Amino acid sequence: MSPETPSRTAVAADLSLADVLAALQDATLPARRRQEMRSALRTIARVLDKPLERIPANPRLLAARLCEVAPSACGISRVRWNNIRSLACAALGLVQPMSPGRQRNALSPAWSRLFEQLGSPDLMTSLSRFLRFCSARGIDPDNVYSETFNQFRLFLADTLLKKPGQVYARTVRAWRAAQAAIEDWPRLTVQGPERHNKWTLGWERFSPSLRQDFNVWRERLAGRELLAFEEMPIRPVKPGTLARREWQVRAVASALVHRGRDPATICSLRDLVEIDAIKQGLRYFLDRHSNRPTTAIADMAAALKAIAQHHVHVDAAHLDQLRAIVRRLAPDRRGLTQANRARLRQLDDQHNALSLLNLPAALMGAGARHSNRRRGAVQAQLAVAIEILLMAPIRIGNLARLDLERHLVRPGRGNGFHIVIEPEEVKNREPLEYPLPAETVQLIERYLRNHRPYLAPLSSTALFPGRGGGPKHPQAFGLQISQTVRHHTGLRVHAHLFRHIAGKLFLDANPGAYEVIRRVLGHRSIDTTTSYYTGLETAAAVRHFDNTILKLRDR
Repeated sequence: MSPETPSRTAVAADLSLADVLAALQDATLPARRRQEMRSALRTIARVLDKPLERIPANPRLLAARLCEVAPSACGISRVRWNNIRSLACAALGLVQPMSPGRQRNALSPAWSRLFEQLGSPDLMTSLSRFLRFCSARGIDPDNVYSETFNQFRLFLADTLLKKPGQVYARTVRAWRAAQAAIEDWPRLTVQGPERHNKWTLGWERFSPSLRQDFNVWRERLAGRELLAFEEMPIRPVKPGTLARREWQVRAVASALVHRGRDPATICSLRDLVEIDAIKQGLRYFLDRHSNRPTTAIADMAAALKAIAQHHVHVDAAHLDQLRAIVRRLAPDRRGLTQANRARLRQLDDQHNALSLLNLPAALMGAGARHSNRRRGAVQAQLAVAIEILLMAPIRIGNLARLDLERHLVRPGRGNGFHIVIEPEEVKNREPLEYPLPAETVQLIERYLRNHRPYLAPLSSTALFPGRGGGPKHPQAFGLQISQTVRHHTGLRVHAHLFRHIAGKLFLDANPGAYEVIRRVLGHRSIDTTTSYYTGLETAAAVRHFDNTILKLRDR
């Protein structure tokens, strides 16, 4: 490329959607097509709340912004939004090259012969875009090289695809499948994007005694050997925590190997908790993060200290050094994270707050109107889940495991419900009890009567049953809730944030009322509540203050 010839990215950076709108005036297009493109560009400007002149015509930047849009929250149907994105992509193509869609240009004869042999609709869909990309550039099967895939990858980035990286990865997988299925398919070996951790070594790289020693510690953590140890954890850890501890041990041992240690010399957990070994292992991870301690590194250091203290039984001086290391790496856990504060700030807008508070009723109505009974029942299920999180802000694990017989208690002959969760089921061992308001009870009763029978067999007692009738997995259920809130309100809310939302909404109306929030959230100590929420109600307090001053001024 000559010095005076700008790159596509440079050109895109200098253009705005106003320039694209102007280019439509001179384009040779049917009048209706031109009008649809204009409308699409103006809709994008409205959704992004910016004038066309301030929206760059860079496909990569624009695609990232459009991926953040929840069309339903903007009053736009999903079908209409997809059309808007497609029309905007076509309009951008008037001012710069754009990736051809799967149906934009014909396949060359050579690619067409191979394409017809694929047979599988999935392979044909996954490879269509790449084959048309090659056909448009005159690249025949015999002339495909690694650089061709690199160009295709860069080209995808300059589109309005929601996830170009996933499209590329799917193309590579389909390419490999086509090689296995079709003898004449080009033999070029293509490496897919690196997605997995390749630096953590497997147990087979270390002495068997290391794994045996860890298995003893794991059995202790799991609480399976009740009589084998004098000192046991307060309660057995969860399977997910056991898996994380297993990875942490392998990760630290692998870090030592990468820093030059012979794996044969790592024979037990004692070898990993020596001061020098811990420093060398943690240094490997700090170097990977620009010498910045992270929560993961701090958790790894704490896990090693626990092994040293309760399994290896190091002396007091050794343990004091480990405690000092853990303190230096520990992140500041006081208060909410910046990310959670930013998410809660969305609710300073009264429209956003009302959209969230009214979402359960809207979802229940949509579920009742849905033509597919099961899908409608899923919407009703989510309506009840979000309603409970708003009225009884419990953790997602407790929400997913709510049982009709154990946790939903009728205190008398009336129609009321209490959610009652015993201490052994709660993270901090504090019992929880929430009397539900009449409106919430009516929503639950409607769900149980009209929708839940489509989701579970009669033998199931889970309030939120999955496909097998048992309770839904907390992680999957939490993701489903956050996606539903995002789709219908445009708000970025994860399931645990509902606990913070409860604190924010109540403290906005009642600044300083921490004891109420402590009891609602089930905190053991008021210090926990104040450390999280001190300052959260500052904006509301300032508004009260300003209103007072304004009233005095009016007098």
